[in-house]
Amino acid sequence: MFPGFMLYLMGYLLAVLGGVGFDLGKFVSGYLILGLAQLSVSFSNDYFDRYSDRNSTKTAFSGGSKVLVEHPELEGLALKTAIFFLATSMIATAFFTFAHSYSYWFLVFGISGGLVGWFYSAPPLMLAYRGLGELTTVLAVGVMMPGIGYFAASGLIDYSFLVFVFPLSCYGLFFILAVELPDVETDRIANKTNIVVKWGRKAGTYISVTATILGTVFLAAIHLSGILDGKPNLEWITLLSVMPIVAAITAIQESAERRNVLRQVTISMTTMILFISIVDIILLFQFLR
Repeated sequence: MFPGFMLYLMGYLLAVLGGVGFDLGKFVSGYLILGLAQLSVSFSNDYFDRYSDRNSTKTAFSGGSKVLVEHPELEGLALKTAIFFLATSMIATAFFTFAHSYSYWFLVFGISGGLVGWFYSAPPLMLAYRGLGELTTVLAVGVMMPGIGYFAASGLIDYSFLVFVFPLSCYGLFFILAVELPDVETDRIANKTNIVVKWGRKAGTYISVTATILGTVFLAAIHLSGILDGKPNLEWITLLSVMPIVAAITAIQESAERRNVLRQVTISMTTMILFISIVDIILLFQFLR
């Protein structure tokens, strides 16, 4: 939940720094849409992945919660809870749209985000099982989570947000590959199709390095181009974006042995969460200044 909130906050702050007034009511009710959808995904992924999770190794960031593996009697409750949170998120989206007289595109955007998360593992689409898990995560991290924050604040999606879609998507790819690395064997057994299953851990780590480097390059390009007129100022953010690069590079040496991969996923995910948090702190200081 925490990374999702920080991405939402990032999108909201980008809109505020672009000239939109801060509205606490919009901030809270806008996050309610995302938070409920994230809760739904937490339960639905556990439910629809309950068979594949039997063979996985649980870590802080991968392998599932194992709750339904250990307590199969809770399966029905988990599914009903997932549906409840998804439906409530959709209702909150509709209420927000009409309460603030936003365009129907906000309604479409909010509901689409919830459905993308749902069908990550749910039939009939089962995106994570059909080679589309990385694309789904890239959309969630690069567009949906920060985008709902920006959209909630400003009432539209414009170039001031769109310029960040590519670098954020790069970090979304780094995120999902880090999570997939320790589960490659169990994903094969479960017939999941993803980059690491098809090409191996080593290829996954090299793609991660490339994605993080591209993230830094595009942040630098946005900063140097002056397209945002210094709002926000990306100088420190660009410099600090070397953090994910370093984490991705260290994974190359750790990809051979699974026990090292389990340690590396913690390093990569902790680094990514720390980077996003620092970015938000920098944006917050720029807003308060």
